[in-house]
Amino acid sequence: MMRCPLCSSVSHIRTSRYITEQTKESYYQCTRLECSCAFKTNESVSKIVKRENLKRKI
Repeated sequence: MMRCPLCSSVSHIRTSRYITEQTKESYYQCTRLECSCAFKTNESVSKIVKRENLKRKI
């Protein structure tokens, strides 16, 4: 969930797609009828905080 950049109301994702394995592009729409702003975001991994030790497949 992300807030609308114009009115700060709740916005919902309408569609999204992965641009790369670590970057996702999402299109949002404001839920406030009077506003109805549509906007795009890019979400990406900036840092791995903790990594579990995974066993290698042979």
